Amino acid sequence: MKIFDIIIPVLLILIILKQLKYIKALIIQIRKRLIEIVIVLFGIIIFIGIMYFYANTWIHYIIGILCIFAFISSWIKQGISSQGFISMYRYKEIILWNEIEKVQVTNSKDVKVKLFGGFMEQTFHFKTSDYHKVINILKEKLPVEAELEINNYK
Repeated sequence: MKIFDIIIPVLLILIILKQLKYIKALIIQIRKRLIEIVIVLFGIIIFIGIMYFYANTWIHYIIGILCIFAFISSWIKQGISSQGFISMYRYKEIILWNEIEKVQVTNSKDVKVKLFGGFMEQTFHFKTSDYHKVINILKEKLPVEAELEINNYK
């Protein structure tokens, strides 16, 4: 057994535990669109195919299964927490409330929240049933100097 056979699964388990911590902290989760679900299922099928064709030992199967769980948990963790917005992007997983300069909220077929600040512009989609919860959290948590723009289209 090589050292990498221990290190890689341990690192993947730590990543999964970190993602689960973010999921537990969510107040409102994003709405999963059909195209996102299809892409995630396609990614899982690719992982399973790689495992089926290239796995030689039991550790390869364990690593493959842990990669699938890490992939799914990083997709599920998106939404609003008490600290700020939790994103899927690795470089900026949590957008803290005080980092947000402007928010555009559009209520049409779903609640679309666009964030602007010193980070890459990000867009989150929520269920229309969560509209009032999203607005209340934004009004409560956003800093005073942040601009909140609300557009209602139905």
